[in-house]
Amino acid sequence: MITAGNKPQRTCIACRETSRQTELVRYVVAPDGTLLVDYRHRLPGRGAYTCIDIQCLQDAVKRKQFQRSFRGQCQDVSLEDLRQGLNAALLQRVANLVGMARKSGQLVSGSNAVLLGLRKQAGFALVLLAEDISAGIAEKVLESAERHQVPCRQMFSKGMLGQVLGKGERSVVAVQAGDLADTLLIELQRYAQMVREN
Repeated sequence: MITAGNKPQRTCIACRETSRQTELVRYVVAPDGTLLVDYRHRLPGRGAYTCIDIQCLQDAVKRKQFQRSFRGQCQDVSLEDLRQGLNAALLQRVANLVGMARKSGQLVSGSNAVLLGLRKQAGFALVLLAEDISAGIAEKVLESAERHQVPCRQMFSKGMLGQVLGKGERSVVAVQAGDLADTLLIELQRYAQMVREN
């Protein structure tokens, strides 16, 4: 379905609400009949869509909407498997965006560099803290970010953040304001919503 302005729209198989395709989760069936989360909308084949909402996932599974949409070609699906697949896809998307911010020079990493940037009002849109950051550093960063009205999110381990950045362990990163940061904030909100609803 295409709407005015050529923005593709799709309908959630659970709640039947129509939304922009980019605001929904796409699912496809693998050759072995397994249902896959195609969060980036890149896998080939027929797709089915749900809202990024645990209630829609529950309803779709309970009412066997995936089997109906794929005309019986997909195996029985587990809500827990789909939830885990979606959470993993959201985490991967966030990691990819953080990596893109690094490559495009829109990211500062390390607690000292981030604290200095916050003090100088360097135009950060977001600060990410590792889940295993020391309490003392976390307190300093959170206080400074709050003072300068920069949102903070806690995600990934120090090792994972460092891996995404191609460096050693990192406990704090900050992303400069811009389109990429806006997209990252949307994905973080989606992830927080899914985790909160579980």
